[in-house]
Amino acid sequence: MGRPKGARSPDYDRKRTELIDRLTDHALSSDIHRASLRELAAAAGVSVPTLRHYFADREGAVSVVMRRIADRGRPFIAFVASPSGSFRDSVRGYLELSRAGMEHGGFARAHAFGIVEGSGSEPLGSAYLASLLEPSLMALQTRLEAHVASGEMRPCDTRAAAIALFAPLMVLMLHQQILGGQSTHPIDLGGFVDQIAEGFITAYAANGTSATPPSRARS
Repeated sequence: MGRPKGARSPDYDRKRTELIDRLTDHALSSDIHRASLRELAAAAGVSVPTLRHYFADREGAVSVVMRRIADRGRPFIAFVASPSGSFRDSVRGYLELSRAGMEHGGFARAHAFGIVEGSGSEPLGSAYLASLLEPSLMALQTRLEAHVASGEMRPCDTRAAAIALFAPLMVLMLHQQILGGQSTHPIDLGGFVDQIAEGFITAYAANGTSATPPSRARS
């Protein structure tokens, strides 16, 4: 006896999860572009009708990929939102972790994927904002608010401060990793992190909090 019309198969959720993982792996490893529904289906190893069955349309498929990328990035978001050490160490720790994500992780591709997809579609723009960009900014804002509360960081609009710290990384990421600047106009990432860190610390350190870096050997 067949299933009633519209009823899902017993393994529907498992198959859908497998497809989401395949699409996500593809999004984080392939060239950044707005893939067609047919390309997405090929990447998932299924037909276009099958992809429509599980996600309705292209926007449905891409939006769940953004949510899956966000799920994979939860440990990073949790780390960013939980400061440890001094204001100086916290700022540098955030920047160094983000730098590592650019060089060895999926930080660059995740945001580039969201920007490319979100720029061409209002629903996907909202999905990128909700799944990836806002959580990144809110976690950083939470970290900075802890330092304001401890008296190490001067009172300020912590959201604006979070954007001021995040934005240079975003531009660097796009320039070096996505647009090919690493080959044509390479940037010393260590020096970049040093400059952004010291500028931010000097601008936002509370009165009486040292903004002078301890002596250390440059790597």
